[in-house]
Amino acid sequence: MSQERYGIRRFALLNTAGYSLGMFPLETPLSVYGANNLGKSASINALQFPILARMSDMSFGKYSLEQSRKFYFASDTSYILVEVALPHGPHVIGVAGRGPGGGFGHQFFVYQGSLDLDHYQQNGTCLRQRELFANLERAGIKAYEAKPDELRRLLVGGHTAIPLDMTLIPLRSTSEQSLKTFRALFINLLHMREITAAKLKQLFLDAFEHSLRSGSVDYIAATEEAFRDVRRMEQDYQALVAAGPLVEALAAGVAQRELLRGKLHRLSPLLDSLLGTWQDYAGARKEELVIQAEHYRREQDGLQNEQRGGTAELMRLEREISEIQRWLGELSSLKNRFALVDDAHVLGQQLLAAKDAHDELAGALSQSRQFSSDDLDERLRDLEKRLKSVRQQLDHADNNSYSRLREEFSQADVDRLMRLFNGQLFSLPLGDKGIAVDDGETWVKSLEAVLDGFKGERFEVPGLSIDLSHIEPPALQALADRAALRDQKDRLERELKQLKAQHSVVVDRTASKAQAEQLYQQVLDAQKALEDFRRCQTLSAEEDSKLEQLAQAEAAQDELKRTSDAFTERVQHLSAKLQLVGRQLADLEAKERTLEDALRRRQLLPADLPCGTPFMDPVDDSLDNLQPLLNDYQDSWQALQRVDGQIEALYAQVRLKGVAKFDSEEDPERRLQLLVNAYAHRQDEALTLAKARRAAVTDIARTLRNIRSDYDSLEHQLALFNREINKRQVSNLESFRIVLAPNKDALKHIDQIIHSAGQYEQGETLSVFDLQQSSEQDSKNEEAKEYLARLVAANNNQLGLKDLFELAFEITKVGGQPVIHTDIDGAASNGTTMTIKALTNMYLLLHLMDREQASRIRLPYYLDEAADIDERNQQALIETSLQLGFVPILASVKPQVSAHVAIDLEGGSGPSGIYIDEADWKFIKRREQTEPVCLATRQNRTAEITEPAD
Repeated sequence: MSQERYGIRRFALLNTAGYSLGMFPLETPLSVYGANNLGKSASINALQFPILARMSDMSFGKYSLEQSRKFYFASDTSYILVEVALPHGPHVIGVAGRGPGGGFGHQFFVYQGSLDLDHYQQNGTCLRQRELFANLERAGIKAYEAKPDELRRLLVGGHTAIPLDMTLIPLRSTSEQSLKTFRALFINLLHMREITAAKLKQLFLDAFEHSLRSGSVDYIAATEEAFRDVRRMEQDYQALVAAGPLVEALAAGVAQRELLRGKLHRLSPLLDSLLGTWQDYAGARKEELVIQAEHYRREQDGLQNEQRGGTAELMRLEREISEIQRWLGELSSLKNRFALVDDAHVLGQQLLAAKDAHDELAGALSQSRQFSSDDLDERLRDLEKRLKSVRQQLDHADNNSYSRLREEFSQADVDRLMRLFNGQLFSLPLGDKGIAVDDGETWVKSLEAVLDGFKGERFEVPGLSIDLSHIEPPALQALADRAALRDQKDRLERELKQLKAQHSVVVDRTASKAQAEQLYQQVLDAQKALEDFRRCQTLSAEEDSKLEQLAQAEAAQDELKRTSDAFTERVQHLSAKLQLVGRQLADLEAKERTLEDALRRRQLLPADLPCGTPFMDPVDDSLDNLQPLLNDYQDSWQALQRVDGQIEALYAQVRLKGVAKFDSEEDPERRLQLLVNAYAHRQDEALTLAKARRAAVTDIARTLRNIRSDYDSLEHQLALFNREINKRQVSNLESFRIVLAPNKDALKHIDQIIHSAGQYEQGETLSVFDLQQSSEQDSKNEEAKEYLARLVAANNNQLGLKDLFELAFEITKVGGQPVIHTDIDGAASNGTTMTIKALTNMYLLLHLMDREQASRIRLPYYLDEAADIDERNQQALIETSLQLGFVPILASVKPQVSAHVAIDLEGGSGPSGIYIDEADWKFIKRREQTEPVCLATRQNRTAEITEPAD
């Protein structure tokens, strides 16, 4: 007989998650079925509140915690309740909502006793938490409010101020890490589809943490600790090698400094002697040059006074000649300009034409303001019409219809016809392009018939009478007067031109104004041309006298120039002598200034300046070599300063390279000597460094041995786990194993370091300090160390067991070969994958619990879309999970006959939400294999469904 298990008996939802009431049995396998999005997952997700307590530990899929809080605790009468069967009696864990007024928060409470929904309502109304507590107290039940952490401790058997024993989750350890692992496993049991290989890997590590020794270690910190002294030595050595060119330059600088010091000690006394001799010479020579310069200057002044009068007259003549040449140039320009103009009359006519054009456009601009564009258009059309008529009359004055009619009819008859017909008709010529008249008298008779219709001033025909008394016949007598017609034509054309000008002005007034300005400028240009022409005539009359005047001035100028040149030659000769003396005096003064400046800048040798290397080269100590010698001394001093600076800079660069081991030496020159000597003996340092590096490998190996040991331990634990899980068949598989897919490179490099350290520690390698024979092993160790450093670089330098493997799944189908998958979702069918996920999480959860107490505990798990698992595999999974202490909740569209109880959510749906009580539980009993399965309620209601074919 199986041992009785304790756990959640019933799970209830009141006014929450779309349920007015939802009562679910969790002692036996439960099938919750109905349409998608009806509330299956929402109800099961609510189990997280009483089991996990802290909302930060919960998971609601795509919904945030804030959205979930508003969903589950929309009112202050929202409750999530579980009844827990424990060895010492039933207990209730409740979560009461606070509604909008309480920020959609919630409050946990617990009490000892059975879950009775009558306690939660009064007169058909659901009670708030305070009223509930009063009602429970009246029923003799003491309820306790609990904080999330208190409820967690209650559930795992920890100590709290609440005097109740509600140990539902007997974890072997109540550490935060164990609680975190339990939380992840429990959420996995509610959200199977979200389980991935990566999550399972971490869960295995967390679940087996108690049997692992090392956890994660800061590999970089451990390496730094082991290699701290080695790195310091290596840094000093590498810095010294890297600074080799600088050290060599430093040594060369020291040698050069010694030579410069010796040279300065040699030149300094020579300069002191030469400077005294120079001062005596410079004073005498300067006095002599000053006397010569004064003599030449007096003689030069006398000649310049004589020359000054002739220079003034020469300048006057130059101004006169320049003025005459300017006058002649102006005349030549005017002559060229008017070479083709013989008379001022031509320019006058151009001026008048320009004025007429300007006045005409100006008048048009003035008159355009009196008429609009439409008025001008109408006048233009009338004038063009009149002009056309006059032109026709003029063209056909002797050959038109009027003349022909006068030959045949009286003037009175012609006037009648002209009143009746269009006046222009009588101006048309006779012929093809006008009026064609037969040679006979037929046309005369036709017109006589028309004339018969005239009755006085009226024209009458049958059905028509026209009063012509108000129509005057056109005055066409002018057709006979061609001169009058031509005058009329000219007048009309002028009027038409003026109107067109006015019209163009009205159309574009801006352009017309611009044109008027251009015409005005043309008037000004024509007027200026006329004035210039008249000036040209005036100047031409004076040309001969001006040419004669120019010849006289040029002759006088030549004479004065010849006289001036003689004076100039004498003055220049004296100036050359004076300049020579001036240059000699200036050179002497410049040399004095140069020497004074050099002396001011001359640095006297410090008393403590070392003598350096003796300077043995010959030195010219003549007075002429004073300045070069002084410059040489100064250059040598500056070179010494530069070399000192270069030595300091080079030493600073050497320090930047990391060479600072000689900084403790107070004497700078002694410090430099030590540095140069160390560089010369750097090979000895390399030998010592290699010995220290190998010794550090053994320190790293101590850390890596623990991680490597954990890998072997986890592999052993997985073997035990696989043996346990394969005691029962998993779905339709022959076998299922969870194995480690090793990170071969990481393990290889860890083993390399551990192996080398073992040899060093045990003394198996006799040549451990023989660098030439062990260089290959050192190279492998360094490669391994660098590989591990790169491996942990993306993980905050942490190296742990998780870096050595990935979780893999070995699937062996019946009659098939084992196949390893790294993705659990691709390992098998959906149903088989869900079965594997469920069993794996169950075993891991049991591994977290106390083995003896876990055999008496019952916990729920949730299979969404349970129909993906066929009935036979469902039954096998349910039997296995029940044996392990886990009760399934199967969610699907249709009922799953493998369950013991079925709940139809659609049957409980109503306007106020889903309502499910115990009366809606349908108990499934399996009949003979050939009979259908019966779903019977406690009221003996039955429903038959056909068992699906497997």
